[in-house]
Amino acid sequence: MDESINVQNKMQDRQKPPLNLIRISAEILAGMATGFAFAVPVLYVTVYVIVRAIWGEEKNLDVGGFLVVGFILLAFPMLYGPASAIGVYLVGRRGTQTDSFLATLGWGCLGGLIMLPMLFGAVMLSWVLIVGVEKIVLWAFWVLVLLIPPIAATWGFNLTRRYK
Repeated sequence: MDESINVQNKMQDRQKPPLNLIRISAEILAGMATGFAFAVPVLYVTVYVIVRAIWGEEKNLDVGGFLVVGFILLAFPMLYGPASAIGVYLVGRRGTQTDSFLATLGWGCLGGLIMLPMLFGAVMLSWVLIVGVEKIVLWAFWVLVLLIPPIAATWGFNLTRRYK
């Protein structure tokens, strides 16, 4: 009886668990949720502290406003990518499978880097597309930009997944 269990465990070690569309969707949604839950408050507090330190109570942010927006555009992907990788990892390793956390984190960071130029493109599109049907295109582009790091982290997770 012991031999059959060991043989079965060895066979299971060499095989990858089957892909599950619901699990992959849950990983991506968890990645987006943890990305927002971490990146947005950290950036809000950081920007609030910067604005209060530089301008005090004044609300006139002419040139400085562009600096703050630039900081947000640079820092958000760098926080959102790794945070979304953590959410993907936490959901993905539930049950009978696990993977490499470093692969998930690395792919999440890569997704954040890919997100960076697309985020600038989304801001430029926001200034150009301001009426009617074009807003639908703009919102679809923003959703695509926000999906990149969780999808990349999910990709990294599923490349290295295995049975526990």
